[in-house]
Amino acid sequence: MEGKVILYDSNDIKIGETFTRRARQLVKQQRASWTDETQSAIRFAPGMEKMDDSSDEIYEKHVPYESATADDAIMKLAKRRVHARYAIKLHRSIVIVLSIFFIAIYMLTDMGGYFWPVWPILGLTLSVAIHWMISKMISGNTMSSEIAYEYERLKHRS
Repeated sequence: MEGKVILYDSNDIKIGETFTRRARQLVKQQRASWTDETQSAIRFAPGMEKMDDSSDEIYEKHVPYESATADDAIMKLAKRRVHARYAIKLHRSIVIVLSIFFIAIYMLTDMGGYFWPVWPILGLTLSVAIHWMISKMISGNTMSSEIAYEYERLKHRS
């Protein structure tokens, strides 16, 4: 977890706190300066503390989507991956139960004849393999970066 930095306005009145990453961005943008060498507090330049980030062109150009909502994005990705793993395990379990059911029907009705359960079992196994590949594709880095790009494109359009 990232450390916190105390925020002071231009009159040295404490107005809140923020994360270290955000404080560094404010200093880099020359909207604030460090109060001391420990970098535990920043002081806004006059008139800069009330500046809206949505109208700040520097902020929009230099701060990527991931840094502003990194924890949220990581949490969403983690949830998506956990749900995908759970869905695959459930799908696999259903295929195993159905396979056993088909084999039991075969053994009770036509033991020794043509082993027909191979075809539904093969089809069901193929569906699990496709499900696994799709979930890997969705939760992998390739799709995540494409989603981030699309998010940025839509955000700037509106």
